[in-house]
Amino acid sequence: MENSIRYILKWKKTELLNLLNNIFLPLGFKRKGNSWVLNGNEINKIINLQKSQYGNVYYLHYNYVINSLPLNNRKVHIDNQLGSIDKEEQAMIQGLLDLESDIDTADRLIKLFEVINKKIVPELNQYRRKMICYKSLKDVSSYIQYLHTY
Repeated sequence: MENSIRYILKWKKTELLNLLNNIFLPLGFKRKGNSWVLNGNEINKIINLQKSQYGNVYYLHYNYVINSLPLNNRKVHIDNQLGSIDKEEQAMIQGLLDLESDIDTADRLIKLFEVINKKIVPELNQYRRKMICYKSLKDVSSYIQYLHTY
């Protein structure tokens, strides 16, 4: 019985990893174990699936490293985790990432796909736009500073 439970949980994790591959690989991310990495000129984006030490509960982190800033003994500059301030939505997300919950696998994958595409993917694109704006402002600021020296 215990072997069949382990098999089911392993199968559910494989399905979860396949879902994340289907979301992040087309966006240019490369998979490394339980992480997906997209290295850019200004910013690196890292998605990490972390297993809880208590059961088969997972957490989905999406992190950023800004290449122009030192890390100062940190792994990332900005660390986010899939979640919600809305209590009901947060409970739903936690249930979806708890592979021992009684949620049908197909329903779990569909809902996770929707939540990730609603919450994480737009933010990943937003950070790219913010970095482009930041770089443009930095260039303009340098140019204005240059003009003031003459």
